[in-house]
Amino acid sequence: MSHIIENVPFISQLIKYPTGCESVSTAMALNYLGCPITVEELIDNYLPKGAEPAQDAEGVYRGPDPWKAFPGDPYSQDGWGCFAPVVAGMANRIDGFKATEYYDLTLDEICSRFIDNAQPVVFWATINMAPPRKTLAWQTDEGRTIQWISPMHCLLLIGYDEKGYYFNDPTAGERAFFTKEQVQIAYEAQGKQAVVIERV
Repeated sequence: MSHIIENVPFISQLIKYPTGCESVSTAMALNYLGCPITVEELIDNYLPKGAEPAQDAEGVYRGPDPWKAFPGDPYSQDGWGCFAPVVAGMANRIDGFKATEYYDLTLDEICSRFIDNAQPVVFWATINMAPPRKTLAWQTDEGRTIQWISPMHCLLLIGYDEKGYYFNDPTAGERAFFTKEQVQIAYEAQGKQAVVIERV
């Protein structure tokens, strides 16, 4: 049993957007729905951005909240990443489209609710589904502690079969395949985040 959504446009992040996986995945989802927006338009006009995390005078790392903005520059290797509310916020600012955030759905639920209905899913995991590991932690201006899980990645889920899942992956390529176990571990490590965009 397998199901793969056909005709989902693919965009690579490797040349122009080394840390822009969220914007690339969002652009692929919107392009599939008939919105011709480019990755550059999303990054330049819709993505809230802040400074990279940096040490203050006391040696404490401080930076933006990735639940609210992208820390750094997606055009740079030194950018970080952002989470579901930021992606949903970008898409919700585009006329004619609505984005919904989902947390804690099982992978089976994602597939039955969305993939089976030809709705690609913006999905948080790790690059190449590598084992997640804790790296830098920093404080936001609101006092929230951000524990970064590396190598964080955002990609577009487009299909599944009995062995695993298929993605339009901004780094690994079109219809990249990863096993069920790999995806489950990476998905859980990033807080089981997903965003689905639809026309309204």
